[in-house]
Amino acid sequence: MARPSSKDGIRAKVRTRDGIILIHLAEYPGHWIASPEYERARAIAWARRNRGRLIRRADHPISFYCEGFYAKDSIWVRRQKEKGHTYSDIHLFNRQSYLSNYFSKAFGHLIPQDIDNAEFRREFDNWLLDIRSYQNEGRKLSGATKNKIIYSVNDFIEELIDLKKMTINPLIGLKKYSKDPENPRGVIDRESLEKMFPPHHADLIRIWGSSMWACLMLVLYDTGARPGEARAFTWSDIEARKGFVPIRKGIEAGTKGKVKCTKTGVVKAGFFNERTIQELNILRTETRWSDSSNFVFTVDGESPVTNEAVTKALRRGLAQIEKEHEGWKSNPLWTPYWLRHSFGTYQMENLSEDEIAALMGNGVAVLKRHYQHPDDETLYKSTAGIQRKLDDARSNI
Repeated sequence: MARPSSKDGIRAKVRTRDGIILIHLAEYPGHWIASPEYERARAIAWARRNRGRLIRRADHPISFYCEGFYAKDSIWVRRQKEKGHTYSDIHLFNRQSYLSNYFSKAFGHLIPQDIDNAEFRREFDNWLLDIRSYQNEGRKLSGATKNKIIYSVNDFIEELIDLKKMTINPLIGLKKYSKDPENPRGVIDRESLEKMFPPHHADLIRIWGSSMWACLMLVLYDTGARPGEARAFTWSDIEARKGFVPIRKGIEAGTKGKVKCTKTGVVKAGFFNERTIQELNILRTETRWSDSSNFVFTVDGESPVTNEAVTKALRRGLAQIEKEHEGWKSNPLWTPYWLRHSFGTYQMENLSEDEIAALMGNGVAVLKRHYQHPDDETLYKSTAGIQRKLDDARSNI
């Protein structure tokens, strides 16, 4: 049972399932806020200290409500956790950035109660069409980023409705942007792959600059792993005698070395060819960080190489190839992820779609739509068995 209100309108009660003290504020009718405390006095003191942040008064503009909306201890985040939803720190940071750096700057002056829903919807939609990056004003935002802004603003407006600051969400039914990337990834052509991975060790090191970068590029192409997954490999993961690596984890985006599950949560297998195993063995004998617990791809022994460093290493390697092969030019769109797409495409010549999907950790539909970009040669080799069946059937007619 809730205790009577204190003089400043704060009530407290115990949540029976875990003993957490819930707080009710007079300015926030009908809502109980989970405090971090297990004692009533401490919980009430916490509510008094944080009252200015917890309460959203009617006369404040949108910018006021945006501040700290996605903070780890905000009302919205606490409610989602009560519902069983969990969010990483980087996810909350990014969501707050969409509100603070985009939405609030454009619409922060508006008072929620004064918003005309039809006009706001039209203005918001037009604003998104031509929005530019706050970090690089010359670059238009991708459709995927615009959709994330829409999702974040939807969360925000729904909270304002719960607070009785707005009555209707004007963004309901707003058409989302296409999920197709503006610069879609593809495959690296066979001739370029031969130049990237020459057969001799000395040539390979000359291109990539070190055994570590050479091994990382080989691993990405051999396994189809995402860069964040390969960066999470430790020496204990590598089973050199089997030419095998279980891919169970990845490095969380935006962190220096926080290990999490793979992007889709799927556990998959990676298989190395003999040449990659040889290069990995050379790397382990050369590196100072060869203990089982050490990251395979590290320059300091403490954390894995960053995603940005992997991209820069690829650029350096491609630049070296351009120096050595007059007239050859790399595609400026190539990134380490193109090696994953190349794996998913060229293995069509050897494996079934189900087998490739299992190795890449995606469903067949996603594989075919996003990861496979066969040229005529690959398409013919992957369907030659079908041609033989057709020929056999036609010869029996």
